[in-house]
Amino acid sequence: MQKQTKAILVMISVFMLLVFTGCSGKSSSDSKSEGKSGGTITIGLAQDIVAVDPAFTYDFATGPVVNQITEGLLKFNEKGDLEPNLAKDWENPDELTYVYHLRDDVTFSDGTPMTIDDVIFSLERIRDPKTASYVGWMFDNVDKIEKEGDWTVKVTLSKPDALFKYAVATTAGHVISKAYYDEHKDNFGKPEGGIVGTGPFKFVSWQTGSEIVLEKNENYWNKEGGPYLDKAVFKVIPEGTTRITGLKTGQLNIAVELPLDLLGKIEEMDNVRLDTSDSYLIDGIEFNTQRKPFNDPKVRQAMNYALDKEKIIKQIIKDAGIPAEGTTVPPVMWTFAKDKWEQAYKELPNYSYDIEKAKKLMAESSVPEGFKAKISTDGDTLRMNAALSLQAAVKPLGIDLEIEKLTGEELMSRTFGGARDYDIAIQNWGADFPDPSGNLHPLFHSVNTGDGGANYANYKNAEVDKLLAEQNELIDDEKRAELMIKAQKIIAEDSPWITLSHQKQMMAMTNDVEGYHITPLWYWDGFLKDIKLK
Repeated sequence: MQKQTKAILVMISVFMLLVFTGCSGKSSSDSKSEGKSGGTITIGLAQDIVAVDPAFTYDFATGPVVNQITEGLLKFNEKGDLEPNLAKDWENPDELTYVYHLRDDVTFSDGTPMTIDDVIFSLERIRDPKTASYVGWMFDNVDKIEKEGDWTVKVTLSKPDALFKYAVATTAGHVISKAYYDEHKDNFGKPEGGIVGTGPFKFVSWQTGSEIVLEKNENYWNKEGGPYLDKAVFKVIPEGTTRITGLKTGQLNIAVELPLDLLGKIEEMDNVRLDTSDSYLIDGIEFNTQRKPFNDPKVRQAMNYALDKEKIIKQIIKDAGIPAEGTTVPPVMWTFAKDKWEQAYKELPNYSYDIEKAKKLMAESSVPEGFKAKISTDGDTLRMNAALSLQAAVKPLGIDLEIEKLTGEELMSRTFGGARDYDIAIQNWGADFPDPSGNLHPLFHSVNTGDGGANYANYKNAEVDKLLAEQNELIDDEKRAELMIKAQKIIAEDSPWITLSHQKQMMAMTNDVEGYHITPLWYWDGFLKDIKLK
């Protein structure tokens, strides 16, 4: 984040507060008079949403909005376990078959009943390559989706897939109204077209770059608990300082994607609390391993040893995360074969700061005299500080790094684009599922180097591909762990990433907000359903 003068910060804060005051949302003091039900909640987002469409819900701004409007066949509980949702129960009779028994009492927000045709249409739309859904890859191993009676859907896989069971609890398994889609094909999911779903809230409006408004779904099928709120307003506020100011004044009730350098300000506020949980996140620096000189492992290893990652943890991340210790898989993701993962964790090279070792590796590399390159990142506190730290750390190696600051949207486009047009990128990732493969397969299998893939390092290793593909076709989790651990070791030694930290999931809430505790997979939660304003 670039430093701003106090005068500019004050001007920005005053301007945004005037905008808040003019909006229809109520402040926390207003909501107290509403009692346990009713009222309006206002949430600050760091960037605008992509669409009001589950097919394109794959980031920390779009997710919090769309997950209130549409729902999946299943859902994750706070422990990451699967639970019934639009499907009242399900079966997995063999490794290729999943059978979902749908609820027969679900209605969309427009009052029309949800049918099996809506469900099959929604799943097939995600799966259809023409949709170009961001989560369509989750259905890559689906052979067919069939109707079995009025309320049963059968999914047959082309080959075993250890992760498919989780897909229908993400937006890949969310259901939309087929009739509404057919009527709004040209503008579905856009501000003027909107969406109709089964969730606890319904879409009202979207002013791009400004705000998204939702209202309580009076036709919501789940009569247990909420929704309690009348309205939810999502404000697009890129400036982190302004989001924090909004919390302090009560103009915001919730803020996410919090700047690390401002966490201390939040902790000092009497009217705000910081809700945290362990996470499946990984922060890191990624080398484009298909571009010279980063195709040389010794160059990557040298730069890894040259960076004092412990210093970054102590000065920037502090208590907001834990060191990554050379892997993208944090301990909270050891959801099976924990003893094997723990032992492997101890054996991994963690690339502790060692400038002499870094110089030796550079002398043995293809570019012993050094080189020039560019780091691409955005203004996020950790990412920008990591870029500056790496820039300074590798100067003794004869490496001259230029920092290219992008917008958040540009960084997403660049790092998820198949062109991989960068030397070094600084980006993060959060696993979609409570499984170690969620932080290995997307980031390191070569199939994910194309458009939409998260292989930021453009990493291609035939043995790693084989191990990750093989484990995904197994049902035995102990054997899966053994294969993934082998892949993890190869990846760590190849050093396509400089792994930095596993940040906590964090959500700042004013004290009048109750009913929700953030989870590692909160980005799939319809979290507003249970929230009340005191």
